[in-house]
Amino acid sequence: MSATEAFFVTRTMQAMEVLAFQPCSAPQVAGSLRVHPRTARRLLNKLVAEGWLTRSEGRRRIYAPTRRLIALGAQLADRDPLALAARPTVTRLHDETVLTAHLAIPSYSSTLCLVHRAGGPDARPQLRELVPAHATAAGKVLLAFRDPWRLDVLSRPLDPLTPRTLVDAKELADETARAAERGYALDDGEFVPELRGVAVPVRDAAGTVPASLAVAGPAAELPPDRIDGLVALLRARAAEIERAVREDARA
Repeated sequence: MSATEAFFVTRTMQAMEVLAFQPCSAPQVAGSLRVHPRTARRLLNKLVAEGWLTRSEGRRRIYAPTRRLIALGAQLADRDPLALAARPTVTRLHDETVLTAHLAIPSYSSTLCLVHRAGGPDARPQLRELVPAHATAAGKVLLAFRDPWRLDVLSRPLDPLTPRTLVDAKELADETARAAERGYALDDGEFVPELRGVAVPVRDAAGTVPASLAVAGPAAELPPDRIDGLVALLRARAAEIERAVREDARA
């Protein structure tokens, strides 16, 4: 691959990343990518021709991703080695606790429930929605153990989702520091009123934390005196996921 080809490949991915957050004009994309507007327009029009973007009509043309990008992301998530390794464990965790169980990964200022299990015996573990990192136990664990990401999230305004949501960056930094020290995080009505959650880190072979494992449920089903037992169970199930990923990598 030539240097020119590599340049356009990199800028194409960066352009898709910019547009994933909001539709933009070619000059806006050019500003984010630090390229000439003509370069950005040529790149964007190529993506329109290939079916990755739509382009509005009129004097100021706005570009936006098509659902083809969503479909691609869903396929990647469905076959992710971590997701494959976690599915049976997340299901088992739900069955053991009768709480919603999920594996979460960072997604910019949010977390993505990569594997989610709730409902009756016929429900399948599945990909779920984005949730705010600062208001959930799963997100707080990731913030606690991923320093550059935490600094980025805390540099942005934090939305108050309930009266209990931590929106002060200093308070949230202190909270995640406590989570790092004790090895787990809690949320108590911070994302949804009367909903509680507890989460632990899932580590990779290098010791970093690419994901968190969590359970959540109504406050009445997750009283404070249940937390210690859930933390111990979550740690055991996180270790199972870590072993499964390592075994899959060696296979």
